[in-house]
Amino acid sequence: MPEIAVGALIKNGSVLLARRSPGRRQHPDRWSLPGGHVENGEDVETAMRRELMEEIGVTPELWQFVTKFGWQGQSAVSATFHIYRIDRWLGRPQLIDDEHTELKWFSAAAIECETELALPELGKILMNLTTSRDSKD
Repeated sequence: MPEIAVGALIKNGSVLLARRSPGRRQHPDRWSLPGGHVENGEDVETAMRRELMEEIGVTPELWQFVTKFGWQGQSAVSATFHIYRIDRWLGRPQLIDDEHTELKWFSAAAIECETELALPELGKILMNLTTSRDSKD
């Protein structure tokens, strides 16, 4: 089962989400956390850091593991997602490649109303991240 490492950048009680490009095989044109596949011989934290640099041009400086969950999609596609909370990073988030079409900060209220999340499991996790007392304001 593929391992996916993603990072939730948290700023002022909001989380940064990326809209997946419409041509993506899985979850096209849906909001998700930036990140991607763990490569052979790579640990999950290293993959998360590499993917955030490749996709949005930031280098995480302060992070913590939040949770992992298994996902079962259509056509027997499945993966394990590892989510990290990123509280400090170097660089300004920006679109680097064609995997995403937009970056946007979401408050807890916006996440609660968002119907276009790539994975339904993300809703509750993101709500907890944006409303936790540890959220950096």
